[in-house]
Amino acid sequence: MLYSMTGFASELVTVEVPGTGRVCLAIEIKTINARFFEAVCKLPNVLSALEVKLINVLQKKLLRGRVYLTVKFGEDNEAFESLEPSLKNVQAYLSASKAISKTYGIPGELTVRDLFALPNIFVSTKTELGDEHEQLVVSLVERVADKLMRTRAEEGATLRKDFDLRFELCRRSIERIVGLFETLMANLKIAVDAKLAAYQADPNDQLKIQLDDLYSTLNKSDIQEEITRFKSHLLAVENLLANDQVEKGKRLDFILQELLRETNTIMAKCSNYDISSVGVDIKVELEKAREQVQNII
Repeated sequence: MLYSMTGFASELVTVEVPGTGRVCLAIEIKTINARFFEAVCKLPNVLSALEVKLINVLQKKLLRGRVYLTVKFGEDNEAFESLEPSLKNVQAYLSASKAISKTYGIPGELTVRDLFALPNIFVSTKTELGDEHEQLVVSLVERVADKLMRTRAEEGATLRKDFDLRFELCRRSIERIVGLFETLMANLKIAVDAKLAAYQADPNDQLKIQLDDLYSTLNKSDIQEEITRFKSHLLAVENLLANDQVEKGKRLDFILQELLRETNTIMAKCSNYDISSVGVDIKVELEKAREQVQNII
């Protein structure tokens, strides 16, 4: 099975937090292509201590790609926050007011309305999550990560069909090259035999040079080794796509590079037009496959 690196999953749940009430929790995970695993977490302050643990969970579940995790509270966010008067600041304002009134003889006293207009009269306090609530958040993130892996698998199935098509075209093309190569070698051998017979009948320098050129062309045009390696790499691709290993992208990319290298060598060694034309067709399919493999885990 193939897994795409891009994916998205989310979940909205309402949980009961004793002492604070019902809390609406929204979790979103988005992944895009990346060479390695990278994670960016956007968490509420009350969950900031969980960042490292959540990144470890995501790396274990998602393996590779740039991951964006967003956790936020819904309308019930006030369950984790409360507003309380700062009695220390209130007392300080009252004492200062009395001191000013006494020192300068200014009549009047501070009222509640006056206090409300002063800064730092109220402070926001946050409720700390217990271990059981933190574990609940971790388990929810794991669940969303599992859901995202299922969407990755669905996209991976589509990519697998595309790969099967590309590599089947490459198999057909290499078989065409085999047929063209066999015909080319047969014609070269006939030419060598004819030139050798002529040289044996009438040895001269010109025929010797022509015969040496034919031998050189015959040796340089031998692409049997490259064809064998190309077929071996195609078999490796087939085995890789069929096994149960999850991470296949990097290995598949490496095999594609080897297939391209063998194709370039075939085209360089064999100057036959028909073989070069089929080689171009193979390179087109391999390049298309390489574009897709960048999105495989």
